[in-house]
Amino acid sequence: MAAKVVKVIKENRLVCSIYLEPEVKIARPKPGQFLMIWVPEYEEVPMSVSGYYGDIVRITVAAVGETTKRLHQVHVGEYLGIKGPLGNGLELKNIKYLLVGGGYGVAPLIYAMQEIRRIGGKSTIIIGARTKEQLLMVDEAKKIGNVFVSTDDGSYGYEGTAYDLFIDVGDNLDYDEVLVCGPKPLLIKVAKYCVEKNVKCWVFAEEYMKCGIGLCGSCVLGMSSILICREGPVLDAETFVSAIGIHNDFYFS
Repeated sequence: MAAKVVKVIKENRLVCSIYLEPEVKIARPKPGQFLMIWVPEYEEVPMSVSGYYGDIVRITVAAVGETTKRLHQVHVGEYLGIKGPLGNGLELKNIKYLLVGGGYGVAPLIYAMQEIRRIGGKSTIIIGARTKEQLLMVDEAKKIGNVFVSTDDGSYGYEGTAYDLFIDVGDNLDYDEVLVCGPKPLLIKVAKYCVEKNVKCWVFAEEYMKCGIGLCGSCVLGMSSILICREGPVLDAETFVSAIGIHNDFYFS
């Protein structure tokens, strides 16, 4: 189906958000679900949902390849192909969540915060980036829940990674479950920590994806038979750690 670009927002130097109005209203996505976005004359790519406003859905795009760089050039009134929402999203509960996001992984967690608030839950988010200039959606997050910020170089907030901050402040925060999204080392470290501490944790996993519907097999997770597009992207930490396997122990150091 076609979707009209109705707004484009520059989030930082490498990331923009695109607001799309599908020709037919899509179902309300669950946190962690994604859309397959087709750019004419380019490939189809998966994009996590970072916002949903009834008739409008938002995706947040990092310019890392040919297609995503082309998405940074779209203008209001242009049309893109859209398929979804797809994948296994999170079934939210009216509880307190701690969200840990690194880099581009913050965007789908912002949508999770929106949905947590909508159903009456509470959220605290840790937002991590390499530098102040690469931080994503901090001001938006502050309007929804509690926010902690880290940068690797100490240019804003806590000096260290999102995982470092999670370890430092986690014991002092009141939460029931953890959500994590971002680079694979962050996913693995947070998931492994939560498994060891018997804390319920949900991982917003990511692997290279082509079809988005379980046909091509390109998005197999680790050493398992799990397809991220079908059984994921949202997986419980125990399943995620088991699927990654012992060959990724270097991530835990």
